Amino acid sequence: MGSYAGAMGFPQFMPSSFRSFAKDFDGDGKRDIWSNPADAIASVANYFVRNQWQPGAPVAFPVSAKGESYRQALSKGVKPDVSVAELRQLQVELPPHLAGAEKAKLLSYQQQTGEDLWIGLHNFYVITRYNHSPLYAMAVYQLSQAIAARKT
Repeated sequence: MGSYAGAMGFPQFMPSSFRSFAKDFDGDGKRDIWSNPADAIASVANYFVRNQWQPGAPVAFPVSAKGESYRQALSKGVKPDVSVAELRQLQVELPPHLAGAEKAKLLSYQQQTGEDLWIGLHNFYVITRYNHSPLYAMAVYQLSQAIAARKT
């Protein structure tokens, strides 16, 4: 019914998350995250909504940088902590439509042939409220993009 650490059901909610976020999507009077995919998906969606998910807003972008000054913006944690304008001053090449005042998190992922740089925005941070690992959040985001591309 749960993991050794207490995580429960399809979404692997901890008991406190179950109490706070689980939903009865199909109206059968039960919040069944163990065997009802509709309730499980609705519960995860509720988790995101309650953590201020912004529908339609971007999640993350791959970026590049000139030189090494961008390293000043690499820091621990996952909360967006530097403005887009500051990243541009550090020679991070960002999508032009991002407003200078918007907060972002510069992320570096080691690959076999170097590093990939990404910026995570508010919705990326929301994913990390579900699981604090930036690797997990990036995997979720990239999987969502692959699914969306496959649908179109």
